[in-house]
Amino acid sequence: MFTVSTGDMVVNNKAPQISEALEMVDSFLEKIDLKGKKALHMRLLTEETLGMVGAMLPDYQALLHFEGDDNECRICLTAKTIMDADKKSELISMSTSGENAAVKGFMGKISDIIENGILNYDSVMSMRQEYDGSLVDYGFMGSDPALGMDHAAVWSLSQYRNAIEDGGDEVEEARDELEKSIVASIADEVTVGVKKDKVDMTIILKL
Repeated sequence: MFTVSTGDMVVNNKAPQISEALEMVDSFLEKIDLKGKKALHMRLLTEETLGMVGAMLPDYQALLHFEGDDNECRICLTAKTIMDADKKSELISMSTSGENAAVKGFMGKISDIIENGILNYDSVMSMRQEYDGSLVDYGFMGSDPALGMDHAAVWSLSQYRNAIEDGGDEVEEARDELEKSIVASIADEVTVGVKKDKVDMTIILKL
């Protein structure tokens, strides 16, 4: 089994660098000789990931890199807060209820999990969305061996997808959000590991 990994690329509010990121993923795809539909999917996932990072800025800076082997490709994003203490305290006080009824779309939820995970672990544990009067947890954290024991909590797309699929008609809107999301439709797995002021997100595409 071969493993190929790129170097880290800094993404911040001053330079989202989408074109540079696409050049890096193209170089990565060439190294692993990945072409066709899967290569297109990796480019689309990269653009969506950078778009999500842009939604979090200017409060974050992130490192982006790509890695893969015979079985899968991974988009890896490490984000760390650069907030000042006063702003951090203010946001924590605003988010302690865990009510996020206004958050729409799958990538919006991922951004919300990352932001609140950095700021307040307890808040993420209770994050939920209201659909037709029914509350659906989308910030549920569970263990994931892929990210090891370095993280206080891990969220995964597969767990969220299973929870939505097990729900009744009242969560049809949540299912619709998943179907409309490029990332949720294309990626085989997304994991978000939270530890203090650091978040590691990995988007996995099976080959």
